[in-house]
Amino acid sequence: MINTNLLEISKMIGGIIDEVHQFIQIKGVSIDTRNIQAGNLFIPLTGTNSNGHLFVKKAIQNGASAALWEKDEPNPPVDVPLIFVDDTLQSLQQLAIAYRKMLNAKFIGITGSNGKTTTKEILSNVLSTKYKVGKTIGNFNNEIGVPLTLLSFDKDIELAVIEMGMSHKGDIELLSKIVQPAISIITNVGHAHLVNHGSIKNIADVKWEILKGMSSDGVLIYNGDQKVLAAKVRDTKIKKISFGMNEANDIFIKKSHIDENGSKFKINISPFTFTIPLIGEHQVMNAMSAISVAKICGLSDSLIQKGLRKVITSGQRFNLYSIGKVTIIDDTYKSNFESVIAALKAMSQLKDSRKKIFIMGDMVDMGHQSIKMHQEIAEHLSPTCLDSIFTIGHFSKYTAQIAEKQFGNKRSIHFAETNQLVLELKKLMNEPCILLFKASRELKFEKLIEAIEGELLL
Repeated sequence: MINTNLLEISKMIGGIIDEVHQFIQIKGVSIDTRNIQAGNLFIPLTGTNSNGHLFVKKAIQNGASAALWEKDEPNPPVDVPLIFVDDTLQSLQQLAIAYRKMLNAKFIGITGSNGKTTTKEILSNVLSTKYKVGKTIGNFNNEIGVPLTLLSFDKDIELAVIEMGMSHKGDIELLSKIVQPAISIITNVGHAHLVNHGSIKNIADVKWEILKGMSSDGVLIYNGDQKVLAAKVRDTKIKKISFGMNEANDIFIKKSHIDENGSKFKINISPFTFTIPLIGEHQVMNAMSAISVAKICGLSDSLIQKGLRKVITSGQRFNLYSIGKVTIIDDTYKSNFESVIAALKAMSQLKDSRKKIFIMGDMVDMGHQSIKMHQEIAEHLSPTCLDSIFTIGHFSKYTAQIAEKQFGNKRSIHFAETNQLVLELKKLMNEPCILLFKASRELKFEKLIEAIEGELLL
C-alpha cells in the first residue's frame, strides 16, 4: 500500500500542508472510520446525506495519522495534521494516479454488462500461479473503489486486475485514465443500465471508454459474438483479440460439457481440455477471456488449468448447493436480460430427470423497456426444459402472463406475496427438484431463499 509522508502526498495532489506536520508518515488510506488502520490517511468524502469531515477527529482517535480537508469546509480541527485540498474525491483520484505511476505492474482493466467480477476472479487466480497479482477489492469498481484499490497495492506487484463499473457516460473513461490498462477486456454489452443510456449502442459506447486510458500499444480483448462490439472494432487500429462461440473469433469453443460439477471445454488455440468449477457457457466465455490474457502474459496451459481449479465466485452468482433432495441455484446478485438468459441456459444444461423450477423477480434499470424486456424473457422459457415458472415483483408478472400460454396457469404463476410463493414451493419440494432463483438485488431474494432453506431444514 502507499507508504510515504504527508509532504510527498501534498505534492502528489497539489494540497497545502503545515510545515510542522510534513514528515508525518502515512501508510495506506481510508474513507471509513470503522476500518481505520494505524498510520492511515483519512479522506473525508462528502455525499448527499453525509459529510466525512464530521468524522475526522474520530478517524484520528481510531489510529489515522492525518486527514484531508476541503478548503471551503468550515471549522477545521486545529489539533489534527491536515492537507487542505479543493475537493477530497478528486484528491483521492489524483493520489491514485500518482501512485499508479510508481508501480511497475502491468494493469488489466475489465468492463462489461455481465461477468466483470467473475472474470476478475478467474483471471486473478490464473495469473497468481506465476505472478504476484493485485486485484479489485470486492466490487470496488467505481470512482471511489478503484482509487482505493490502487492505493492498497504493494509496490512489488507484477500484475493488477481491475474491474470497472459504470452508471453514467464518462465513468469508464475516468477509471481507465486512472488505471491506464495495458490490456482491456470487454466481457459483453447487454441491457444493464438501460435506464441511464437508452440503447445497446449507447451502452457499447460507454464500455468503449475503457480504451481512453489504454496506451496505443495496448491490447483489447472483446466478445466477438456481439455485432455491436465487432462493428466498433472495425473502426480502430489497436491490437485486438476476439473470443466467443462463433468460429470467426480468434479464440472459440470447440467442445464443451457442463454438469453440476462445473464446465469442461476445449478451445481452438490449445490441445488442452480446461475445467472450471463453474456452470454454464457464459462462465466458459468468462474463462476464455481470462485465458486470452494468460497467454499474453506467458502462462502455460498447465498453469492456466491450475488457476482455473481455484476459482470461487462471490456469493449470489450462480451459487449451486443442495439441501436434501433439493438443489438451489442462487443467481441473485444482479439481473438483466442477458444474465437471465445465461442462467436459464446453464440450468437447462444440467441433464437429469429432476423437476426444474424457475423463480424470477424483477430486472431493474430497464427504463421504458421494462415491460417489453420482461415479456421477451417468456419467449426463452420452454416447457421441455422447465417444469414451472414462478414470478414475484411488479414487472415479472408480465413474464408469467406470456409464459402462461405455453405452461398453463398452474405452471406459470405470479405471486403478490412472498409467503404465498414459499407455500407453493413447499408443495413441490417433497421430491427431487432444482430451484433457480434470479432477480435484481433490490428484490432482496436472499430473504426468500433463507425462507426456503428454513422449510427444507425443518
